[in-house]
Amino acid sequence: TAGGDLTKAFSLFKLKQSIKLGYFFQVKDRLFDSRPFFVKLFDNTLKTLPEDQLFSSSNFAAGRLGFDEFIGNQYRYLANSILNAGYIQLDNLITEKLRLVWGGRYEYFDQLVGSVYRSDPRHVYTKKGDFLPALNATYKLNSRTNIRLSGSQTVVRPEFRELSDFAFYDFELGATVIGNRRLQRTKIFNGDLRYEIYPRPGELFTFGLFYKYFTSPIELYFNQSGAGSSNTFNYLNADKAIGYGFEFDMRKKLEFIEALKNFTFTSNISLIYNRVKSAQTSLDRPMQGQSPYLVNTGLQYDLEKKGISSTVLFNVIGRRIAYLGNDQVPAIWENPRPLLDFQFAKKLLKNKAEFKFNASDILN
Repeated sequence: TAGGDLTKAFSLFKLKQSIKLGYFFQVKDRLFDSRPFFVKLFDNTLKTLPEDQLFSSSNFAAGRLGFDEFIGNQYRYLANSILNAGYIQLDNLITEKLRLVWGGRYEYFDQLVGSVYRSDPRHVYTKKGDFLPALNATYKLNSRTNIRLSGSQTVVRPEFRELSDFAFYDFELGATVIGNRRLQRTKIFNGDLRYEIYPRPGELFTFGLFYKYFTSPIELYFNQSGAGSSNTFNYLNADKAIGYGFEFDMRKKLEFIEALKNFTFTSNISLIYNRVKSAQTSLDRPMQGQSPYLVNTGLQYDLEKKGISSTVLFNVIGRRIAYLGNDQVPAIWENPRPLLDFQFAKKLLKNKAEFKFNASDILN
């Protein structure tokens, strides 16, 4: 990776302004070579034996069973991507109360996956240019309160492995996952409206409404006719998806209670309505991996003079689709599971060292 930025500050009607120009360059290369092995049967009479007898060491020693390797180009691929991106950003004080940060980024993405030869069935080559505008407007109602409106266009590109026809066995999923050479990038429009309150340093309350529109979101589908395993999953693009909801953030010091003067309470709660739509079918369901709600809370203890800090964190998400099904097989859902984590830290040797203790998923 390489990049650079240049910022010029100036004043207009006695109000501070700035303009920023930047460039980013990224190259990724991959050479992937998989060597899958299998047990080969040399004596067909063994087929009738139960597993514990079939795979006994004596059958291997006698040459009735042996190991062999799958051979073929489908088990290896090369990949390369080049990203050139330039942007311009303007930071303008329109009035003493209204600030605009706006601009655009242009990304030119050049990618090759599989093989350099067009005649090779693994060959996938794409070139795409995307203009990604962004706007953030902040209106200061007073010294402690803001109204913030923002909008942006973002893009999510498939990984090399997701574009390759290579089939790999996912041991956690218990299934074979196969890439899809026809995958398209996902473009996302993001909109956000927030009311922000900063009562004092280190404290905040924000109330937000958000909206997202996804073009060609990438999801993992169950494929009943897939090769290599009775359970096979493929990456596919849905037509479109929308998501909108409400979000609340807070950070509050508890020093108004004498016994809790060194404690700070934090919380983040999101309620999300999300649907995937299709022009060809009556598809109407949540997007893979999207929960209808999200709750994060934390209680932090900080005794700065003693160099002691401690945090308890709680998280839970709503029921969501882990993997998509099809007309014959239902989707696999992930149920809500509360997570409780704890961390204790103590600075030592005049803040030159630190001891930390972590306990994760205490509720198990």
